[in-house]
Amino acid sequence: MKYILIVEAKKASLGEARKQCFLSLKNMRDRNGGGTVYGFVTMGDSWRMISFDGTFKMSEKIELMFDSMDKNVERWMAAYSILIDYFNVALSNGAKDPVKAV
Repeated sequence: MKYILIVEAKKASLGEARKQCFLSLKNMRDRNGGGTVYGFVTMGDSWRMISFDGTFKMSEKIELMFDSMDKNVERWMAAYSILIDYFNVALSNGAKDPVKAV
């Protein structure tokens, strides 16, 4: 199995980043003989995980709080560390539908 991770950072719009990521994921999957590929789109504090196995699937919007992480680590770990879980899903052997990743 081959995994490819693409992070698209965009200032203006997650929608525009999503279009670019969709095209990149399709191209990467086609060039690597199939399988599931994963990408992330972000504006810094808003993230979405996208998978493509012939059909695109996208996580719910993930809102992160970076500027106060160092002041309230427990709050960040409880409410915002889901992004780390998504990275683990994308890079693990047992990756599931990103909407179900917790």
